[in-house]
Amino acid sequence: MKIAILSDIHEGLNRKKTETDILSLLRDSLIQHAPNVFIMCGDMATGPETSLDLLNKLQNELPKIQVLYVHGNHDIYHEDSTIAYDKLLAFPGNLGRGPILLNEEWVVIGDGGWYDYSLGVSGFTEEEFEVGRCSNFTWPDKLHAHWPEKDKAVTEKYVAKLEQWLKEHRDKKIILVNHFVPFDHFIRIRDEPTWDFFNAMMGSSRFGELAEKYGVKKMIFGHTHSRYHEEYKGIECICNPLGHYPNEWVLDSPKEEIHTAMKIIEI
Repeated sequence: MKIAILSDIHEGLNRKKTETDILSLLRDSLIQHAPNVFIMCGDMATGPETSLDLLNKLQNELPKIQVLYVHGNHDIYHEDSTIAYDKLLAFPGNLGRGPILLNEEWVVIGDGGWYDYSLGVSGFTEEEFEVGRCSNFTWPDKLHAHWPEKDKAVTEKYVAKLEQWLKEHRDKKIILVNHFVPFDHFIRIRDEPTWDFFNAMMGSSRFGELAEKYGVKKMIFGHTHSRYHEEYKGIECICNPLGHYPNEWVLDSPKEEIHTAMKIIEI
């Protein structure tokens, strides 16, 4: 079985900056790669309505490919992010609806996740992370994502939900999917306060602990906009973002960048 993986497509921003139809290029790339499953690991677009429309369009245009998805932080930008989360559950391939059995051996378990500052650097208080402001820059989630609980409580809800599913499927080979970074190994420290402060919003070590505890075979995540594919703590870790044009792209051509950015694995 062939699985394609990509995250952080940021369709609206990249469409405007490249002046190209990003979704059509994504569709064409998937047709060429011809996977059985496409895992879209968060940040399809900004806001639930746009993300849901794009996901449905992509799945409708690719009936032979099973599109699986977890939300990113940008997908749930809304005056009430709980409502945004629920809206996105309308997509049949949203892993927040429950685990997906790929075959007798393999299962995909996932949900969008959030962050709890456990990957943050020292020298700052929890209160400072909660405000999310450093050197006159405010983390965009603090302006556009609105949960009824604090970040740590939101993360705990995701951890509890994922752990229940992991317990129920521990006899399978597990692919765990989460938008946010699960290990500090994948955090970039620059010794620059204006950069390092915001690592607190990159993810949660709780997701990595779950992967270790339940013997997860493959851990797929995004959010950091840096590409990784390596074994860490006995887990095949894959972070495969498209990222923002032009600074985070390798190639100038949107068509070539999307096609080469797509990670293909086989199980």
